Amino acid sequence: MKKISALLLLVLTFNLQPALAAEPLPQPFFDYLSSKYLADPGIILLDGSTKEVVYESGAAVLRTPASVLKLTSATAVAMAFDSDTIFTTTLFKTEKKGVFVILGDDDPWMTSNAKYRDANKRAYTPTLIKAAFATDKKLKKITLLYDGINGSDIYYAKKALGRRASVVYKAISKDVDPTSLITEKVTEVVSPPLSKMIKFALLYSDNVLSQRLVMLATSKYGYPLNKTGLNKMMNEKLDEMGVDTTGLYLEDGSGLSGGNRISAVTVSQLLLKIRSEPRLKVVYDSLPISGESGTLIGRYHSTAPQAVGLVKAKTGSTRHTVSLAGFATSGDKEYVFVVIADHVGRTKRIQNAARSAIDRMLGTITKPPTAPLPVPNPSTIPFVATS
Repeated sequence: MKKISALLLLVLTFNLQPALAAEPLPQPFFDYLSSKYLADPGIILLDGSTKEVVYESGAAVLRTPASVLKLTSATAVAMAFDSDTIFTTTLFKTEKKGVFVILGDDDPWMTSNAKYRDANKRAYTPTLIKAAFATDKKLKKITLLYDGINGSDIYYAKKALGRRASVVYKAISKDVDPTSLITEKVTEVVSPPLSKMIKFALLYSDNVLSQRLVMLATSKYGYPLNKTGLNKMMNEKLDEMGVDTTGLYLEDGSGLSGGNRISAVTVSQLLLKIRSEPRLKVVYDSLPISGESGTLIGRYHSTAPQAVGLVKAKTGSTRHTVSLAGFATSGDKEYVFVVIADHVGRTKRIQNAARSAIDRMLGTITKPPTAPLPVPNPSTIPFVATS
């Protein structure tokens, strides 16, 4: 029995070893990878310079990625718009007393949530509505026509104002030119640049903002503003970039839905583009840093202190998924990695144990940089998909 057990252990250890590694990965890497809390995750590790697969297991399997999916949303909007793009929302008077028009650019930064307004200095929709009443203190009731503003902002503005304001809200018909209705400008709100929104969405994993950003890209490219349009846009645009989208399916752009499906292979190829494509530098620069910023600020200090500041990645967590995808510095090398553990338990303890295993695993391969890491040339990236 002992001989059989030893043989079995040898076989299992051999099967965990990377087939294409230029240099062997340390054994502790595999020890943490085999943690029961990760429950056989999809994982892929690439050499950022050569694009060779250093290690992969279950990387082609379609999985529920959680907020790692936000990498696709950020990519889509960064490719659709310049990073310095701003959005304007303006309140106008009309020729009719008590009738006002709000015209916007579908600003993703707008909110009708006072908590978000106060904490993140977001533009606040009710402020515009209050400005309409302020034009004439005798006004007790107004009609607000709107176009280019998110319907949910109108809905929550109603709730925020409650009985304090009597407002009739009407969306402007598609066959009406909104500019034909307006006269004098009352006030306007200008968003921060798109680059700040992308950074906020990735750094703090903002679900609502990520969803709005991806639908903004969907609209910009002329696709229907529904789930079908979202999927057509994302699949076609990633295909155009040379990313393998086999099986990619999105229920949303935030990663909240358990119906989202993507493989670690697809995410890894997208990360290679994020690292090399100049228009996607804003995405790379916006990722949380281990132990230092965003959703990674509280991690690594106790699990892998040697990796603090050396991992730059998007986190993910939902009911049954713990994920992490990004870049790990290892001396003069940079690894691209994706870990999607979508069969973990639901409890906080188990999910924290899964995060700890991922962090410790990456801690076995991170080293301080010996020199500035070169940025890959996007035109020479040979994508390698494995099954």
